[in-house]
Amino acid sequence: MSVTRRQMLWVTSRHALAATALLALAAPGAVLADSLVANTQSASAEAGFPFTPPRGRYIYTITRDGDPIGTQKLDFVADGSNRLTVITDVEIDVRMLGLSFYKFTQHTEEHWQDGMLQAMLSQTDDDGEERKVDLARKGDRLVGRYNEKQRDLPGDLIPSTLWHPDAVKQQAVLDTVRGRTHQVQVSDKGAVALVLPVGQMDARHYSFTGELNRDVWYGSDGIILQAEMKAKDGSIIRQQLLDRP
Repeated sequence: MSVTRRQMLWVTSRHALAATALLALAAPGAVLADSLVANTQSASAEAGFPFTPPRGRYIYTITRDGDPIGTQKLDFVADGSNRLTVITDVEIDVRMLGLSFYKFTQHTEEHWQDGMLQAMLSQTDDDGEERKVDLARKGDRLVGRYNEKQRDLPGDLIPSTLWHPDAVKQQAVLDTVRGRTHQVQVSDKGAVALVLPVGQMDARHYSFTGELNRDVWYGSDGIILQAEMKAKDGSIIRQQLLDRP
C-alpha cells in the first residue's frame, strides 16, 4: 500500500484533540462574554460559582471530515460543601481499511471548591505515549508534575476543557495534556443556529486562537454545543453534542 503510516497520521495535531474536548475552546476583555455569562447566572449559584454549573453527563461525538472517530463524555458531579467534580473522558480511534492508525484516550478530573480549581489530574495515552498531569492548589498557585517535570502555574487558570463560561474571558488556559499554560485570544463571532444530533439549537460562536486554536459554539445555558479545529493535514475535527441530561 502506497500510503504510509506517517502520511495517515494527521496527528501532528493529536494532543490538541484532547483539548477539544473540547471540547472543549478566550479573548481580552470581559465584554465579549457578558451575554454568555449572563445567561448562566442564577440566584441560587452552586459550588461557590457566580452561575449554576451543569449537572449530569454530556456526550459528544467526534468526527474527522464527517467520519466518526470517537466520543467525549463530560460528567458534572456536585458533592456538597461547595464542591464540584468535572470528569472528562475522550476516546479517539482513527481507522482506515479496518486498521487502526492512531489512538488517543484521556481521563481528566477537575476538582473545584468555592468556585476555584483546587486540583486537576489527567492521564493520557497519546498513541502509546503516556502523559500524566497531577496539579494541586498551593496558595494562589497550581503546583505539581507533568510526567517527571515540575509544574508551577497561576492558580486562576481555567482548564482547556473550556466548559467554564468564564473561559471566553481568559488570555491563557490550562492545557490538560501537558499541564502547561496556553496563551489565547478570543473573538466573538456572533449568534448562530446549529443543527446537531440533539436537534436545532441557538448558539454563540467564539474563536480561540494563539497556542490553542479552536472554534467553539456555546448554548444560551453556557453548555458547549459544538467545537471544531483544523488539523495540519487540512482535515476538520468536529465535536458535537450527542446527548445531555
